[in-house]
Amino acid sequence: MSVFQTDVPPLPKAAVPVLPSSLVSLRLVQRVQETEDTVSFFFDVLSQPIRHYPGQALALNLPMASGVATRTFTICSNGLDGRQVVFTVKAGPTAYATRWMHDHLNVGDELDARGPFGQFSLVAHPGTPLLLIGGGSGFTPMMSMLRWLYERGETSDVVVVQSARRVCDLLFRSELATISAEMPSLQLYEVVSDPQAGEAWAGYRGFVDRAMIRAMVPDVRHRSVFCCGPGGFMEHTARVLRAEGMDPARFYTESFGAVPAMTEAGGESVKADGDRIAVSFRGRTVDVDPNQRLNVSLAAQGLRVPTGCGAGQCGTCRLKLIEGRVEMQHNGGLSAFEEAQGYILACCSTPQGAIALEDPA
Repeated sequence: MSVFQTDVPPLPKAAVPVLPSSLVSLRLVQRVQETEDTVSFFFDVLSQPIRHYPGQALALNLPMASGVATRTFTICSNGLDGRQVVFTVKAGPTAYATRWMHDHLNVGDELDARGPFGQFSLVAHPGTPLLLIGGGSGFTPMMSMLRWLYERGETSDVVVVQSARRVCDLLFRSELATISAEMPSLQLYEVVSDPQAGEAWAGYRGFVDRAMIRAMVPDVRHRSVFCCGPGGFMEHTARVLRAEGMDPARFYTESFGAVPAMTEAGGESVKADGDRIAVSFRGRTVDVDPNQRLNVSLAAQGLRVPTGCGAGQCGTCRLKLIEGRVEMQHNGGLSAFEEAQGYILACCSTPQGAIALEDPA
């Protein structure tokens, strides 16, 4: 589709509506090996077309031999065609669910998913100069946003920075070159932290630092910044950009699974008064802090519950409440039927007395 396409809806206003999360059915129609450890999975949507904003995510239910594993992935496609979604997934040799996807997910396979969810999207910032910066597989939401801008023919002032360890780890290089050539408002930069022997590389080397930012984005203080990647990468990037004058209020990150502590109105973490509550789970009974969300308090006892969004949207941390009561405020991660069956989400629930839990069947 040409960058000069004009038959697209206008850029959303700042107060964009929240898209409802729902269960969707997907069928894998194509696999593309992007790098030696990264694969793009192209799915047709079998149910009603799914609406999502660029940068949002879906939670996939993976039918592994050990049981269904729910994992959250950013949608890498542009969001303009609700009949197909694409996920670009990196898997190391010791990975679990992502390794299964690489080794066992084949064309024709069908999966269930839930979503979309997440507020990590440029649609709420129309007309704002942008910096999209991603490290490793964290570049995928940046690619979704850039594809969205490109396919719509937007003329937004946007700087895109992709950081990778090796030259061969850089994603979407051919497509990025095409977009860059056809999108005059785009400035594209690539940074390689550790080029390997034999890799030809004439671009930026090392970790993104202040000198690089001055050269690439001298006006960073005027931009809204979207950043995704490993935790250390995002923390380092935030420090560098703040030192160069970036407004911290305009720095947005994606961090699935990072669950903040429960807070009061003043924003300070709530601490237990010494009272503890008994939770029976997986053959153990443990005493937990009643002021902490269940996935956090259970993890402190060595009982880890897989968590996706950390915001009560994706359903990854679903558990069944067998006895007792919890206080729960989710954001669409459970259907009314699931709630009636006794399911809760650990990321947004706190116990209101002794409780007993089970993993979902």
